[in-house]
Amino acid sequence: MYELVKYVHIVCAIIWVGGAAYSQVLGVFVARSDDPADVPKLANNFARIGMLLFLPASIILFVAGLIMTVSRWSFTQTWISIAIALWLVSVISGAVYVGPRLAKMAGAFDAEGPTSSTGLGLLRKVILVSRAELVMLFVIVGLMVFKPTLAA
Repeated sequence: MYELVKYVHIVCAIIWVGGAAYSQVLGVFVARSDDPADVPKLANNFARIGMLLFLPASIILFVAGLIMTVSRWSFTQTWISIAIALWLVSVISGAVYVGPRLAKMAGAFDAEGPTSSTGLGLLRKVILVSRAELVMLFVIVGLMVFKPTLAA
């Protein structure tokens, strides 16, 4: 059973981390696009992908991690505590900051057109916060792989 839960945990991490990395690269390419209609399409698709794919993957990943921790690890281990804290920061920033900004960005593009300065400004902010989240996700992956401990 543990191996199955670990498999689910890893698959969800691949979806979440890989998807976040891909989204960063795609965001850079679209921001450099000559077609102003590309940016609003990207904003709408990021909002949908976040709700339909990244949010469920992050929750399933967390639940699988909890199951694994209860069965073989301990919440007092440094690498687990730090990973949970970073996961919480990422989920909260996505839900409280990124998600609402994507909705505002899409609304700005709908109202003002594909060259909306409001929409483009929001896009730059979302990309910056998303990039910081991606760094946190890579740190979490490192914690899972190397399992560092702090000497007491």
